[in-house]
Amino acid sequence: MTSVRDESAWAEGLRDRHDPVLLVVSPPRCASTALARCFWGHPRFRWYSHEPFDRWYHENAGLGDVAQALREPLDVGEPGARGLVVKEMTFQAGEHLATLAATATLPVLVPVRDPRLAVMSRMRQRERSGEPPAFPSAESGWQNLADALEAFRAKGIEHVVADVTAFRREPGPCLAQLCARLGLAGDDRMSSWKPVPGLCLGRLGGAQDLWYERVLGSSGIEPPDERVPEVDEFPKLMRAHLAMAMELYRSLTA
Repeated sequence: MTSVRDESAWAEGLRDRHDPVLLVVSPPRCASTALARCFWGHPRFRWYSHEPFDRWYHENAGLGDVAQALREPLDVGEPGARGLVVKEMTFQAGEHLATLAATATLPVLVPVRDPRLAVMSRMRQRERSGEPPAFPSAESGWQNLADALEAFRAKGIEHVVADVTAFRREPGPCLAQLCARLGLAGDDRMSSWKPVPGLCLGRLGGAQDLWYERVLGSSGIEPPDERVPEVDEFPKLMRAHLAMAMELYRSLTA
């Protein structure tokens, strides 16, 4: 059984090493990596930790592995800055999301996207990687998001929800508004960047390199161009969960 001490020990010292600390957390395929990348260009940030819970979830690594990932972020931003951006998937951190959120010094940033687009995108990426396109409904991350938001409200953890489809249509104005909500000064350098196609994100031995080709090869936020699929285009076992995700998405973006 995990003790109270073990529950939070992996998160200790994060605020001492970094200021500010921004957590970006979302269900998969909600452009969270692209949104996190915008903050690589902000003068307050230098460091980036990509999905510190990836090995904890996929390879049954201990929480000590999470601590190590947070202690060894990528150096991607402004030299001399102390700020850290942490990006994580809701389903990977699971029960530890609220503890992770409590390490943030800024409101938690929660990107969301029409679940039909997010789930279909995950199915396509799995197929590209040689996996069956259908996946356990838990890995859509929407139930974990609902649980996390309830925990954030109960613990008084500030958070900001961003609809990434609107963000991709007008990234400049949306970034300015988002920075204001987070308590940061806006910066024009956040909207564009140099491609870094060889950069390895995560610690799964390159197993997910295909998942980040587009964002790492890009030079800025790209406009939405996807067709929204109908619910009956999904496997039957996923449709009930998709309905729950749609209800949550609509409530968050109303």
